[in-house]
Amino acid sequence: MAKRGKGNLESVAKLLKGVYPAPDQLEAAKAFAWWSRSVPPRILAHARPVRLSRGVLTVHVSSSVWANELQYLTDDLLAQLRKHAPMSGIEKIRFRVGPLPDIPKREPDRPPPPEPVRLASLPEELGRALSRLHDDELRKAITEAATTSLARTRKPKK
Repeated sequence: MAKRGKGNLESVAKLLKGVYPAPDQLEAAKAFAWWSRSVPPRILAHARPVRLSRGVLTVHVSSSVWANELQYLTDDLLAQLRKHAPMSGIEKIRFRVGPLPDIPKREPDRPPPPEPVRLASLPEELGRALSRLHDDELRKAITEAATTSLARTRKPKK
């Protein structure tokens, strides 16, 4: 039998901290996510949150003009942040000119599934085979699978 190398044992709690965020980090993530989803695109293009510390959300902006503009919207932004991330403890928003972090890219929406083929247009041979099945649930499942499959293989009419 091979000898096992000696290693240091670490507590499970310490390992989990490296994988799962602390509660305050989770609330910061909620606040950051709300910002990315909810502020108008015009604002998102020029202002992004970078840190949440001791109740102060620091937001980097592209210029001092944007910092000044957003200062007027602070009360509305704070109210919305408190509503969507209530445990974050955000008391203040500080706008600073600085580099804007990248916005996480969202996966593109999947195209809708194709329209199933009408039962009347199933191949005649398949219809006969389905009529010989005694199990209604199995017949229905095969019919749905066949209509969806045929819809994908047939080219849509233009």
